[in-house]
Amino acid sequence: MLKLSNFWRNRTEEIAAIDLGSNSFHMIIAKVSNGQLTIIDRMKETVRLGYGLDDQGELDELSQKRALDCLQRFQQRLQNMPASRVRAVGTRTLRQAKNSQPFLHKAEQALGYKIHVISGVEEARLVYHGVAFGLEDDQQKRLVIDIGGGSTEIIIGEDYTPVSLESLGMGCVSVTRRFFDDNKIDRSRIANALLYCRHKLEPFQTRFRSTAWQRAIGCSGSIKSISSALEQLNGHPAITRAGVAQLLDLCIEAGGIEQLNIAGVSDDRLPIFIGGLVVLSATMNALNIETLEASPWALREGLLFDLLGHDSIADMKERSVTDLALRFHADAIHAQRTEKVALELWRQVEPANSSDESWSKNLTWACMLHEVGLDINHDSYHKHSGYIVENCHLPGFGHDEQRVLAKLVHYHRKKLDWDDIESLQADYSEQFLLVLLILRLAVILTRARNDIQDISWSLSFNAQTIQFCAAEAWWQEQTLAISDLEAEVKYLKKSPISLHLVRPELAD
Repeated sequence: MLKLSNFWRNRTEEIAAIDLGSNSFHMIIAKVSNGQLTIIDRMKETVRLGYGLDDQGELDELSQKRALDCLQRFQQRLQNMPASRVRAVGTRTLRQAKNSQPFLHKAEQALGYKIHVISGVEEARLVYHGVAFGLEDDQQKRLVIDIGGGSTEIIIGEDYTPVSLESLGMGCVSVTRRFFDDNKIDRSRIANALLYCRHKLEPFQTRFRSTAWQRAIGCSGSIKSISSALEQLNGHPAITRAGVAQLLDLCIEAGGIEQLNIAGVSDDRLPIFIGGLVVLSATMNALNIETLEASPWALREGLLFDLLGHDSIADMKERSVTDLALRFHADAIHAQRTEKVALELWRQVEPANSSDESWSKNLTWACMLHEVGLDINHDSYHKHSGYIVENCHLPGFGHDEQRVLAKLVHYHRKKLDWDDIESLQADYSEQFLLVLLILRLAVILTRARNDIQDISWSLSFNAQTIQFCAAEAWWQEQTLAISDLEAEVKYLKKSPISLHLVRPELAD
């Protein structure tokens, strides 16, 4: 069973997890008392956010309104719960939507809490934890499949540890929209949809087939509704390939989505039932799955696991950054050297900026990761570093959080792309820029990779200007750093924050 962190063992309070999926929004509320977890409330609304993506890849007004109305109702149930006890995440549709940022701003106001858009692999990790949350420790290797509205997650793991994770861009909403949008169902459309899904699965099927898993488990609405339909049809909830073929035949006989009437499938599930059924059929065939059991647990329970099974999300982020630095053989000694200087610089400007702790953490993590790209090539290694951080799986980081960290790492040296930097959320831009400039200065000041740091300089920040001051002896001795600082002044000519070098002879 779930192991609670020491923080929770003697506490009594409520926690909440919210999943903004492509088809439905879910909220689960649990009570922790004396080390025991009890689910006390669930809320679900079929929002169909994935159907709101127009031809330009933007969420339309109607889908946004459905989503915001739902989140306002969720907020009423949360009753001013502390932010540290609530986790809300967005998935595939919010990863895709070009106007997700302005929508998220409104969504956070409606819900009253921060919403993190998570990567597909992070979604897969949370799904696995959610399924494992409700299972006994059977010492078996498990294959877990989650068919959502916009994506399908496939995971192999043992106990609470996912070993292999993939997120594929096919789901019950997206496949239904692509192949059955005119409500018609026939063998030709199903064949085309199955081929589409097989193409998505093909790059990964050999790896998943070759792993000796003993137990196959499915979760979320599509799989639960298919299991319910097969129980009504055959008297048993187990999902088999033959059973899925039976359901496909029933859909073909109906001839259209509006004509579907399948016992065990709810009215709000029927419009997207065929999409989920096709995805499951293709997946079971591709991975040679004979039988699949349905789990009642999914992503939102995985969010609870993260709240309860770890000391904090910050601890998970620390582990993720440390693991990535080790994986790409970053020089830990130089990273610590750079971090020491960066945090000293940050300490000098932080009071004037009234920042919060999260930005000093970002600064620390960027120092740890800024040289991971050297494992690929020294030329343009900062670009390689940014790419690695943005595209590797970092458990605990939301999509936007990981993107911010990646941009810090990417632009820690050389020319800055101001259009790219300005693409970050407006909420982040000012803080991001100051942290980035501190990081760039720390990299310059530690370029000699000398363990004996002559910290005879100081920094101040006022009226959008950073002033760098140092003693006369420092200017005479640190010719490499001075050359880099003078180049930095030029790099920052278009920056909202300028760099001013204060030399003793000019101080008068």
